[in-house]
Amino acid sequence: MKKVLTILLLVIGYLLFVIPSHALTFDLIAPSEQLQRGQEVKFTVNIDTEKQSFASTQIGMTYDEAVLEYISTSPGNTFTTISTDPQGSGKLIISGSSSQGFSGSDTYAYVTFKIIAQSSGSTQVCALFNPAVTPTPTIPTTSTTLPSPTSLPKSGSVDKTTQGIISGLIFLTLACAGLILVKKI
Repeated sequence: MKKVLTILLLVIGYLLFVIPSHALTFDLIAPSEQLQRGQEVKFTVNIDTEKQSFASTQIGMTYDEAVLEYISTSPGNTFTTISTDPQGSGKLIISGSSSQGFSGSDTYAYVTFKIIAQSSGSTQVCALFNPAVTPTPTIPTTSTTLPSPTSLPKSGSVDKTTQGIISGLIFLTLACAGLILVKKI
């Protein structure tokens, strides 16, 4: 009985408090040819919005300053504007934006480096990181004419925050009641 009640409470809690997230993935594609000192190489950054539309986003890139020298960044075919902010110490923040937004999977940007390594060998020279900035979802366009009112405003409407607080309190009450019942049994 105790296990059934615990599982039931966990399932109810999961169903009440599932939070949606912005699904967005980036992939770094390194050049595949043999590389030599002094050569300029282009790394490709791909994006997959996983069927959501975004008006802007950004990704961080680290690189080994002993091996590579940053040259430039150019846009892929996803966002109309790409800008790069060198952070120093081998870090770049690559930002992309588009007034129409982008949804799908394609090339986000091309980052060009010059090889300055003193000796040959293999090493990880670049990696992507999350700069901890939330991407901006595309806001659907709305008409500029406002509809004429057909009824009076509702009183007592509950917004999502209030609904979440009430649901949480109900969940805690049920959990406490279940705990009391389990202790009595």
